[in-house]
Amino acid sequence: MSIRDEIREENKKNFKEMPFDKKVKHFWHYYKVHTIVAIGLIAFIVYFILLQTVLAPKPFGFCAYALSSNYYMSEDLTPIDTFIGGFADRLGIDTEEYQVVFDTSNAVNPDSTDMLDMAVDMNIVHAGEEGNLDVLIGSKAQIDFYVINGFYGKTLDILFTEEMFAELDEAGLIYYYYDEESDKEYPIGVYVTDAPRLKELGLYNEDAEVILSIVSFSERTDTSVEFVKYIFETP
Repeated sequence: MSIRDEIREENKKNFKEMPFDKKVKHFWHYYKVHTIVAIGLIAFIVYFILLQTVLAPKPFGFCAYALSSNYYMSEDLTPIDTFIGGFADRLGIDTEEYQVVFDTSNAVNPDSTDMLDMAVDMNIVHAGEEGNLDVLIGSKAQIDFYVINGFYGKTLDILFTEEMFAELDEAGLIYYYYDEESDKEYPIGVYVTDAPRLKELGLYNEDAEVILSIVSFSERTDTSVEFVKYIFETP
């Protein structure tokens, strides 16, 4: 047996004969760095797994933003929850599995350079481009503001059935965006001030000219069309 082996055997013998507290001190002295690295690695792996499972946000079943509504800054959102809950029930969307959101907490001024307006704008753009925003409701200026971001690439004459589009168009409820560069008009919105369910909700004042547009980045445009039908129903 080599001297190195003898020393190793002697160290093993001594370690076995140590009291428990000394064993712990001995282990910590020689393997402190290894232990810290191992614990950190395990913690990271556990956190990553949780982030992908338990902590992962539910996917969207539907998401709409109503800008500058009467519920902006409101503390009582019970009517909003009831309204969007009714829509989820109508379509059979499982709210335990999917997020169904009707967000009234945002107000944006397209002409403003205020930091808050810019932050809200960035949030809307991000949500739209990520496919997490299905419907945008607001004033003409607010709706037009997002044309440049390509929010309405699929116009309503494409998204709606021919019958539905014609019915809304004949009622004067289709909003046509005029593009100066091409000298053409594009149907990108629906006037919804008088939509029965929104009137019952008191979402906007009666004299407000409010437009609903469907964000075509979303893969849930069929659900958005159903939402338009829903708000035009008599409660």
